[in-house]
Amino acid sequence: MENGFKIIKDMFPDYLEETNIEIDEDKIIIYFDSKRKSCNCPSCNNPSMTKSTYFTRKIQDLNVIEKPLFLIIRLAKYRCENPKCNTKIFSENISDFAGEKQRRTNRLNELLTKFLLTQSAESAARRCSYIKTKISGDTLLRLSKKYEFAMDMESIRSIGIDDFVF
Repeated sequence: MENGFKIIKDMFPDYLEETNIEIDEDKIIIYFDSKRKSCNCPSCNNPSMTKSTYFTRKIQDLNVIEKPLFLIIRLAKYRCENPKCNTKIFSENISDFAGEKQRRTNRLNELLTKFLLTQSAESAARRCSYIKTKISGDTLLRLSKKYEFAMDMESIRSIGIDDFVF
C-alpha cells in the first residue's frame, strides 16, 4: 500500500499532506492539510507566520477509476504582521492548484474546457454527466471565456479567411 500513497503524493502539490482517504461506492474523498509554516500577504508581500484560524475547501478533481474524486483541503488564515498594511487577515493561496473560490482543480477545468471546445455547451454538459461531473452549460461557457489559447505568434505567416454568402 506504500506505493499507492506515493502515487497520491505525486499527484498533488508538495505543500499538501494527505491525512485520510474515504472510498465510497460513488465517490472518493481525500483529506489534506497544508504543511506551510508561513504565507506572504497578498497586499504587502510581507511573510507571516501568525495563523488566525483554519478553513476547509472542497474541490473536485479528475475522476479515479470512474469515481468522482473530491479533495477536502484544510488551509490557514494568517494575520499580516506589517502594521502599515491594510490587510489584516488573509487566506492561504493554492492558485497553482485551484483558483480562488474555485470548486474544481485547474486540471479538471482544463479537461472540461477541452470538451466544450469540441461541441456545444449543452452537449458538453451532458458528456460531463457521463463522467459523473455535475456542471451546467452556462458554467462551461464561463470557463471557455477564461481559456487562453497557446499560440506562437512568430510562426504565423498568413491568415486565410473564408467568406460564404447565400
